[in-house]
Amino acid sequence: MELPFRHGDGCGNRFVVALRSEWEAAGFAWTVETCSAAAGSLCRVPPPSDGLLLVDDGDRSNPSVRIVNRDGSDGGACLNGLRVVALALGGDHGVLRMAGHEVAWRRSGEEVELSLGDLDGVPVEPLGCHGFRGFAVGFWNPHAVFFLHEEDGDRLDGFRLADFAGAVRRSRRFPDGVNVTVAHRSAPGVVRMRVDERGVGETAACGSAAVAAALARWCEGAPERLRMDLRGGVLTLSRDPRGGVRLRAAAHLDRTPQVWMQE
Repeated sequence: MELPFRHGDGCGNRFVVALRSEWEAAGFAWTVETCSAAAGSLCRVPPPSDGLLLVDDGDRSNPSVRIVNRDGSDGGACLNGLRVVALALGGDHGVLRMAGHEVAWRRSGEEVELSLGDLDGVPVEPLGCHGFRGFAVGFWNPHAVFFLHEEDGDRLDGFRLADFAGAVRRSRRFPDGVNVTVAHRSAPGVVRMRVDERGVGETAACGSAAVAAALARWCEGAPERLRMDLRGGVLTLSRDPRGGVRLRAAAHLDRTPQVWMQE
């Protein structure tokens, strides 16, 4: 069975994109089980990907998206992935549904902006681990965000993130796993960060982790517009006067599909 797919990239967060309409036309039985089983193989197709984006595009006016991590687990909400899916569906604006949330999007040049709604009610609670102080942020996926001291910015690149993330996940605080971020406030409106995602490991970018870090910084009195610097690129987070949060960043999609031979 020949199943078409495309590679996409959201600030270094790499994905495989599959459309339900195309896979069912090829004779594929589109179920949670069959799609999850496909993730491991597809995510290994060069260049390797962080997850498989499954787009139920039967109703183009109200499409839904699910992400499967490369280990087969459910990835929850993925904002970098949503920007890539927006490119796959075409047009200049629309609404996507993912993990129980509706996100409006619009294209702006080479970037895609997501409107995340009012996030004032998202819980941001103090958290400590191995001498580091941070925040547990319940933004859609579970997040643990730790900030280095301002004078310790040079430690971020060499920080043993995988080991630290493992220690955080062993805590009873996060029975369903957690995305772990270590960040540095490099300037009043700038945050440098690295993210270890549950089910994936360290990734070049994570949109929901960037939002979680921004929410933590806003609790500390940071400016309403923040630049989040990740290894794969830059995301801009801003708050509007009504409390809504917008995320803007670049995204890329390979227009020429590849074909996966599924037995």
